[in-house]
Amino acid sequence: MARKPDIARGALEALLSRVFGPAVSFERTAEGVSTQVYRVFRGDEVFYLRIAEEPDDNLETDALVHHELRRRGVKVAEVIHVDPFDDGIGRSTMVTTAVAGAATEHPSAAVVEAAGADLAVINQLPVRGWGFVRRRGHGWPLEGAYRDHVSSLPSPWPGRLAELFDPAELAVIEDLLPEERAGPAVLNHGDFDLTQVFHDGGRYSGLIDFGEIRGAEPFFDLGHFALHHDAELAALLVGYQRVRPLSADHLRSIRRSAILLGCRQLWGWLAPPRNRAPSHPVVSYRTEQVKRQIHRRSVGNH
Repeated sequence: MARKPDIARGALEALLSRVFGPAVSFERTAEGVSTQVYRVFRGDEVFYLRIAEEPDDNLETDALVHHELRRRGVKVAEVIHVDPFDDGIGRSTMVTTAVAGAATEHPSAAVVEAAGADLAVINQLPVRGWGFVRRRGHGWPLEGAYRDHVSSLPSPWPGRLAELFDPAELAVIEDLLPEERAGPAVLNHGDFDLTQVFHDGGRYSGLIDFGEIRGAEPFFDLGHFALHHDAELAALLVGYQRVRPLSADHLRSIRRSAILLGCRQLWGWLAPPRNRAPSHPVVSYRTEQVKRQIHRRSVGNH
């Protein structure tokens, strides 16, 4: 996906002047491909301006999520301005404070545990339906894009996934789908890994980037984290279970979610329009991650 072009400077200056007055500067962040995000400076203070991805998206929904999470004690940025539609920019806009510190590749166990506790609060909020949250500015409950669970896996099965997995592995993957559909849809961060976990001076400072919030089964975020950071999963679960105790077989559920998430990503890369080869570096790397999760689930390796 190509990075979206910059917003016209005059439109940004007009918006930020209304919010802060004239004494601010700004720059576009390096992150953000489908979403345009700007870092805003007022003296020593830093803020972030997010532009909605689509003209009919209303970021009042995101502001609602931030307000509710902060009310429940989750460390997320404070929303200081939200506009359902900015005429100059042509889309909804939201300005938040900055979460202190930064993400690192190897945070302390205490930081990961604290992030796990906040994640557990997020995963307890209900969503009516599945998929990305509909940004329409309504109140609770949030609404997913689909009324029913959507597989997003090849049909007919197994499609090009047969180029990556042997018949026994494919059978394991296929058998996991009914179990996933059985759970309720709850709010998930949608892209939860260590890049979203900030800490400052060795102390956990909060979570960032709620651009992919969705209604999904309760283990989606944990499965995503396990797929990317399996070595840190134990620490995350210590904090998580302080808030939301899990059943004795929770690791099997987490690995199920990791396997299915990895397969959906693989199918997205193999199918049109990407049509990547099994030897492509991202495909081969993710395939090995999924195979590892299948093995750990089957042998009970926690």
